[in-house]
Amino acid sequence: MSATPTRTLDHQYFIRAAPKKTFDALVNPKMLVRWLADVAELTPRRGGRYRLGWTGGPTHTGKVLVYEPPREVALAWSWPGVSLSGTVFRLTVEPEGDGSVLHVRHEGFPKLQKWTELYAGAEWGWTYFAMNLKSVLETGRDLRSSRDG
Repeated sequence: MSATPTRTLDHQYFIRAAPKKTFDALVNPKMLVRWLADVAELTPRRGGRYRLGWTGGPTHTGKVLVYEPPREVALAWSWPGVSLSGTVFRLTVEPEGDGSVLHVRHEGFPKLQKWTELYAGAEWGWTYFAMNLKSVLETGRDLRSSRDG
């Protein structure tokens, strides 16, 4: 019996900010609430726990799988009330020119019809939030609006 094939979301973004500053925005709860979530907790170490929540929306909790500052953080990602497990949300920062490249990779989505909507939502969501991170780090502006969605 073979395992179900999976989908992987894989994007990259150039951000005009030093790699250390970009990485800090990915793991520092005070920065996470400026571009990503309304509530953020993250224990900055391999095996640590994280909690990311949105007002009126989901709260994601899980384990930090990789913590290698200032280059990479990976989280075991799950959705409240959904029996999909085994996805990994990985953020990698590399220096480039006068800034850094952020690689956003979310892997492990089963290629099954019932997970298509969840994958599409992750594709949209991570693009939305990565562009907001870019704006926050480059201009100080949080582009999120309660009317987005």
